[in-house]
Amino acid sequence: MAERPGTGGLGQVRRLVAAAGLVLLAVAAVLSGSDRQSREFPNAPSVVGWPYDTGAARAKAAIALLRSGPASATGYARRSILSDPISAQAVSLLGRSELLSHRMLDAHRAFQVSGQLGWRDSITQVYWLDQALQSQDYRVAAERLDALLRQSPDREERDRFLAAVAATPEGRDALARRLRLAPAWAATMITDVRGLPADQLLLRSDLMRRTGPRVWDCQTSERLSQQLIAMNLLQDAQSVWRLNCQSTTSLVYDGRFDDLDVLKPATAFNWQLSNRGDADIALLDNATGNRHLRLRSNATVTLPILRQLVVLGRGSYRLTWRTPNTTNKEANSLRVSMTCRPDLSGSVTGKLVDTKQQTWSADFIVDGECTAQQLVFWLLPRNSIELDDVMLISTEK
Repeated sequence: MAERPGTGGLGQVRRLVAAAGLVLLAVAAVLSGSDRQSREFPNAPSVVGWPYDTGAARAKAAIALLRSGPASATGYARRSILSDPISAQAVSLLGRSELLSHRMLDAHRAFQVSGQLGWRDSITQVYWLDQALQSQDYRVAAERLDALLRQSPDREERDRFLAAVAATPEGRDALARRLRLAPAWAATMITDVRGLPADQLLLRSDLMRRTGPRVWDCQTSERLSQQLIAMNLLQDAQSVWRLNCQSTTSLVYDGRFDDLDVLKPATAFNWQLSNRGDADIALLDNATGNRHLRLRSNATVTLPILRQLVVLGRGSYRLTWRTPNTTNKEANSLRVSMTCRPDLSGSVTGKLVDTKQQTWSADFIVDGECTAQQLVFWLLPRNSIELDDVMLISTEK
C-alpha cells in the first residue's frame, strides 16, 4: 500500500518528540539521583535551578555557610525553601544564615516557621533553647533540650547545654519533670561524667534528687557516685547512691548481700572483698533462698576481709550482724572497726545479744573527724565463719 502524503514526516516528528521525552526523563532521573545523593554527601556534584533541587540547594547552602559566610548561603537557603516549603531543615538553614548575618528579626521569623514544622531539626531547637534561657522560661528550655537529646544523647554540646539549663534551681526543676518521663538520654547524662568539674557533678547529683527514684537503676547511679567519691564529694555521692540503691533503713548498703557479686570489682558503696590469696569468700544460699557470706582465712595474720565505705554524721551508732551455722568461739574470731581508715587497733569483738538468732552487736561513736568512715570486718588467722544481716542504725534520741 502506498504511504499517504505527510505520514512519513509526522511519524518522524513523533519519534523525535518521544526521543526528546526520554532524554528529559533521563536528565530528570540523573538530577533527582544527584539531588538525593547530595543529602548524604553534600560535596557530591549536584545542580541547583530545577524544580526539585531541595537536597542540592540545601547542601550548597550549608557548604557556603561554612566556606563563604552567611551572605552567600542565604540565596541557596531560599532556593531550598522554594523546592520544599514544608521542610524544617530548609527553613532553619535560612534562619541560621539570617542569624549569622545579624538580621535578627528575619532569623526569628524563619525559626518561628521551622519550629512549627516539627521537633527533629537540631538548629531550630538550639535557637529556641537559647531564646528560652534568655527569657528565663525554663519549662520551654527543658522541653527544647529534651527534644535535642532524644535525637542525639551523646551530642558534643550536651554538657554545655545541660549546664546552662541546670544552672538555676528553676531550671533543674524543669529538667527533672522531663527526666521523670525516662528519656534515653537520662542514663547517658549520669554515666558519661568522666572529666566533668566538681560543680557540674554537683548539679547532676542535685538534678537526680529532684527527679526522684525509678528513673535510674543502681548500676547506672554507681557511675556518678564513684566519680563524686573520686572528687571527695562524699555526702553527695551517698545521696545519689541511696536514692536508687538503698532498699532498707539500715545505714549499711546490702546488709544481706543480695546484690553482691564476688567476681566483680567493687565500686562506690558496695561491699569490698579482700583479694588476698589466703582469704576465701563465698556466697551461700540457705534453705529459704536467702544469701549469706562464708568468710575463711588461711593467713597467719588478721585480715581486713570485708569492708564498706559509709558516710555518717556525728553521733552514736549500733552495728548488728548474724553468724549462722557458726559457734560462738568461731564468731569471736570476727572483729569490726568503723574509723576514718582501716585500723585493727580500733576494732572490737561483738557482744552476743541473741543466742538463738546468733546475733551480735557493737557500738561506735562518730566524732566528725572525717566525712566518711571505713566499716571493716577483720578475721583472725585460720578461722572461718558465716555472716548475714549486717545492719547499722543511729542510736541518737
